[in-house]
Amino acid sequence: MKRILYLNLFVASLFMACTQEFQPKGIKHVVIIGIDGMSVGGVMEANTPNFDSYIEDGVYSYHARDILPTVSSPNWAAMLTGSTAAQTGVASNGWEIDDYRLPPVLTTENGRYPDIFYVLKKNKAELKTASVYDWGDFGRLYDNTFVDIDIDPKGAEKTAKTAAEVLKNDKPDFLFVHLDHVDHAGHADGHMTPGYLKAVELADSLSAVIIDAAKEAGTFDETLFIIVADHGGVGYGHGDLTIQGNEVPFIMYGAGLKNNYELPVQVNVMDIPSTVAYVFGVPIPQAWVGRPITCAFEGAPEPDPATLVGQFLEPSTYVPVILPRKPNGESGGLFVGKKAIVTIESKGENGEIRYTTDGSIPTRKSTLYSGPFEMKESGAVKAIFFGNKGGQTAYSEGYFRVISNVTPQAGVNYKLYKGNDWGKLPDFKLLKPAESGRVYEFSTDELADKISDFTALVFEGYIQIAKDGKYVFATQSDDGSKLYVNDKLVVNNDGDHGIQEQQGSVNLKSGKNKIKIEYFNGGGGYYLSATYQGYETPKQIISPEVLTVR
Repeated sequence: MKRILYLNLFVASLFMACTQEFQPKGIKHVVIIGIDGMSVGGVMEANTPNFDSYIEDGVYSYHARDILPTVSSPNWAAMLTGSTAAQTGVASNGWEIDDYRLPPVLTTENGRYPDIFYVLKKNKAELKTASVYDWGDFGRLYDNTFVDIDIDPKGAEKTAKTAAEVLKNDKPDFLFVHLDHVDHAGHADGHMTPGYLKAVELADSLSAVIIDAAKEAGTFDETLFIIVADHGGVGYGHGDLTIQGNEVPFIMYGAGLKNNYELPVQVNVMDIPSTVAYVFGVPIPQAWVGRPITCAFEGAPEPDPATLVGQFLEPSTYVPVILPRKPNGESGGLFVGKKAIVTIESKGENGEIRYTTDGSIPTRKSTLYSGPFEMKESGAVKAIFFGNKGGQTAYSEGYFRVISNVTPQAGVNYKLYKGNDWGKLPDFKLLKPAESGRVYEFSTDELADKISDFTALVFEGYIQIAKDGKYVFATQSDDGSKLYVNDKLVVNNDGDHGIQEQQGSVNLKSGKNKIKIEYFNGGGGYYLSATYQGYETPKQIISPEVLTVR
């Protein structure tokens, strides 16, 4: 026991010596500029001269990741607390300090999970802290008791201007700035659209307003700036479980840093508060998951090469685009009595595209893409860009439903309902349908001109199952949905939320089986699709080929 104790003390003292020896020098102020919804692709594709210059003179990563779920509140909380939603309990945008489902794993004397403001002030009470934020709900994610200046100006430009005034007049030691306008553009115009890229360009100029204020204040030479986002997105949503949604830009600029240094280590938004604590020389709470990004600082050693196992993905902008593609980011489509021509594009350089049509993930041995081809039957196309130096992108996918012979029974029946103030699926027994009819598949596409705020749909029909066995069903919906097979609830995706997927499984007999989907749109954007997979059936959108009204 004594030997173990002495060894632990030795390791601890060695660690302390290392951290003291390579403690960042010349940094007295830290400013975080958080830009809601700004993706890696947005920064790479938009005209961002300021971000470009910060990268050239500072430290960056295009492979930083956020935490799951790909939602604002959990990720801003992660940047404030160095922890996942499992630790903080901030698992959705519906979280409130007095209204939550999962309690935090531990709390401070104020009943809060420890955040960076708390940690700084508890260890160095003389530090002046500030928070200036565009999104009002940002202010509920930390303990305001430990924030000296707390302002919600509302509006991106006003927020940047207010933050600049705070820097010039108050010279805070630590300032967190939140800008919200890029996320609004993603939801309104769609990610990577001209409107979205214009919003990223505004973020670039507003960041310069904030940084230039430090120059006017005379604190620039002693300030570390961190520019980061909480998530990216695909189509009109956050892109849950996509590289475009879960990979975020990460830029460090200013005092104490290496120059034009691409981080060789994996970065997560949880690492930000640990890095801030490290800079100020205060203890990092044991409960925090994030680690300080020590190798970013001038004079710090490079990571041990033996620990750098694996290779980062190629840039997310290289991920192949499968055409045709809808504005919401969904590739493929329904082709009734017409040819389904597939085109695959990538901005990747020095490499090649490989693809499959059986739902499997492509490898370097899969079919080489050489030009447009026809899908003669329903299936899932997946594609990856493979770089010549060994790297590859995430895969993209498109679901093609090709129907050559349409029978009068093909598809499913629907009933459409109108209501108000729905936050979840209504009790349809209490409602009278506004109209009814038949559509080819479980989707909002064919009914787009009929859907507005507080619209609900019930789809009913039969699905033809080829072989006995276990089948996995899923709905992707904005807002809530439920899927039933033979009157049994298989998928529960209810609630007011952005596009998200939930799945469930059921054992089925061959032949016709009853299938029903309930769906509602509470307001704003809407979307519904349904997939299944099972015996010799790769995951795919449920096609009219296997759906009948009776």
